[in-house]
Amino acid sequence: MLGICIGIVVLIVVGWAIIKGKYAPLILFASGIFMLACSIFLDTGSFMPKKALPTGNDYLNIVEFLRYSFSNNLGNLGLLIMSMVGFASYMTHIGANDAFVNIAIKPLSFVKHPYFLVFVAFLLGKAVSMVITSATGLGVLCLALMGPALAALGMNKKTIGAVFVTSGCASLVLLGGTTAASAKACSLSILDYVFLYKIPAGLPVVFVMGIAHVFWQRYLDKREGWNPEEHKGETLVFSEDVKRPSTAAPKIYAILPFLPMIFVLLFSRYFIDTINLHITTTMFLCVLIGMFCETIRWRGDIAKLSAGLKVFLQSMGKALSGVVALVIAAGVFASGFKALGMVDALVSLASSVGAGAIGMSILFVVITTTVAIIAGSNGASFYPIVEMVPKIAKDMGVNPVMLVLPMHQASTIARPLSPVAGVVVAIAGMLNMSPLELVKRASVPCIAGLISHHIFVFLLA
Repeated sequence: MLGICIGIVVLIVVGWAIIKGKYAPLILFASGIFMLACSIFLDTGSFMPKKALPTGNDYLNIVEFLRYSFSNNLGNLGLLIMSMVGFASYMTHIGANDAFVNIAIKPLSFVKHPYFLVFVAFLLGKAVSMVITSATGLGVLCLALMGPALAALGMNKKTIGAVFVTSGCASLVLLGGTTAASAKACSLSILDYVFLYKIPAGLPVVFVMGIAHVFWQRYLDKREGWNPEEHKGETLVFSEDVKRPSTAAPKIYAILPFLPMIFVLLFSRYFIDTINLHITTTMFLCVLIGMFCETIRWRGDIAKLSAGLKVFLQSMGKALSGVVALVIAAGVFASGFKALGMVDALVSLASSVGAGAIGMSILFVVITTTVAIIAGSNGASFYPIVEMVPKIAKDMGVNPVMLVLPMHQASTIARPLSPVAGVVVAIAGMLNMSPLELVKRASVPCIAGLISHHIFVFLLA
C-alpha cells in the first residue's frame, strides 16, 4: 500500500513538473530512478530484464537497468526514430517536400463555394501532413501557402487559422516516434499498425473533422456577421515573413517523401514477400535514393551532397537528444511505476468497478488529452503512458491496440486545444489573433475527432 501511495505522489509531482514546462526527460529519469529505489527498499517488485546483467547489489542494479535501457532502445526503436527524423529533414533540405506541396495545393483553384472550400482546405492540409511531420511547421507552411488564396475567396482569417492549426490532427503517416512506439507497444510491425489500424481508424476521423469544421466555422461566422461574399478579393497580411515552398526542386522529387511507405508495402507479405527489409533499412535505402537523385541533379557536386548528408546526420543527433531521450526516460519511469505495484493496482481497480478495456481506454485518453492541453505537447503526454500498456493489456486480456491507438491519436487531436501549443501560438501570432480565439475555433472539430476516433478504433479492434 505504501508503494502505491508513493507512486501516486510521484505521478502528481511529475504531472505538475511537465505542465510547468520542465525538461521532460530529466523529470521522467529522476522520478523513475526514485521509484525503482523505493521498490527495492519496500520489496514491492522486480524490474531487472532477463537480458540485463545483475551487479550483485540491488541498488547498483538501477544503474545497470539504465545501461540496458539505453543499449536496448538505441539499437532498435531509437535508431528507427532517428532515421525517420533524419529522412524527413533530408527531404525538406533537398526540396522534395516543397515539390509535393506545390502539387497538392492546385485543387484549391477549382473550388468556388467558401464553406466547401473549408472542407477542401482541411483535406489539403492533411495531404501536406503526409510529408511535413512537425505540427508547427505544417500549420505555418499551409497558412503561408494557402491562406492568401482562401482569404481572397472570402474566408474569415479565424476560419483559415482553425483549419490549418488542426492539419496535424489524426495523423496518418508511417513516420514518427509516436507511431514507432505505438507499434512496439502493440507488438505489431509498423506496417500492420499503420495500415490495419491507424489509417482505417484515422481516415473517417479526417472526414468527420472536416465536416465539423464546415458547420462550426459557418456558425461562428454568422454569429460575428461575417458574409464571405462581402469579403471576396481581400488580402491576408501576416505579422512576419514566412517561408513559402521553393519551386527549385524537380517535380519528380514529389514522390521521394512517400518512398518509405511505398517500399514498406511493396516488400511485404502483401506483394513481394521474398525480400524482407527492416523499416530502418528502408529509411536508409530511401536516403540513398535521395542522394542518388541529388548526384544527378547537381552533377556530382561534393559540396551539395555533403550538405545534404550533414543535415541527415545532424537531425539524427537532434532526435537522439529529443524524442529518443524522451522514449528511454519514459521507459525508466514506467518500470518504476510498475515495480511499485501501480499497474497491478490500476488493473485491479478497473476490474473491480467493471470498467474493463473501454473504461481503461477512456481513462488513458482523458489523461493524455488533459496533459496535452495543459502542456501543449503530445510527446510528454503519450510516451510515459504507452510504456505501461503492454502489461495492462496482457493482464486484462485485451488487444493492446484498443488502449494504444485512441491514446496515440488523442495526443495529436488534443494539441490544437492548448493555447500554449507551438502550432497554436505560431498561427495566432501570424494572424494577429488571440490563441484562445483560435482554440475556440478548433474546439468542436477536435472534440468530434476525439469521440469519433474512439468509436472507430473499437469497431476495428
